[in-house]
Amino acid sequence: MPRAKKDAKVLNVKLATPVYDQLEEFCEESGMSKTVAAEKIFTQFFHEYFERPADERTIFQHGVKE
Repeated sequence: MPRAKKDAKVLNVKLATPVYDQLEEFCEESGMSKTVAAEKIFTQFFHEYFERPADERTIFQHGVKE
């Protein structure tokens, strides 16, 4: 019996090569797919981000891209 499909949206991103390489290494070590790994990473980041007071939620300096 096929698995039920989860409610999902497609996200296409362009990553810097070093970031992509780290993601690939992480997935190889953990056995996770890139989708599962990205969901877990985003979920953890957003949880920590939204736990902070609104005035402390700045993660980037204004005008500076990482």
